[in-house]
Amino acid sequence: MHVRYHPLSFFLFALALITPAAGAGLPPVPDPAEWAAQSPQQREEQARALRERLKSASPQERAAFRERLRERLSTLPPEQRQDIGERLREQWQSMSEDDRERARAERRAYIQSLTPEERRALLRERRDMLQRMTPEQRERIKREFAR
Repeated sequence: MHVRYHPLSFFLFALALITPAAGAGLPPVPDPAEWAAQSPQQREEQARALRERLKSASPQERAAFRERLRERLSTLPPEQRQDIGERLREQWQSMSEDDRERARAERRAYIQSLTPEERRALLRERRDMLQRMTPEQRERIKREFAR
């Protein structure tokens, strides 16, 4: 069974991988527009380089990071968030099936590395995100995931 993810979920995951957890002296959450402008290969390379550092973050630090990321994304105008999502979706669709499967495998491995509480929190966040979408947006996602 293949689990398919919304392109913004991929963005959030990838952004989480390239940004160190919340902590003193660590860089802030990167600009989502700059992140979206990078090639998939650049994002993947950065994600790999920082994955080990993120493994050492505590669940509290990861939760604080996710909160900072949500705050950063919520400050963007809706049109800009939509534009970023569209660009990431187009890049995702242009990736080879092998690259997409590798990204899915990395996502599964990341989710499995989280504590049960963190996994439940991510599931709640995903459900909340889907509920905030319009029926048209949800239908579009259903169509994309059915591919």
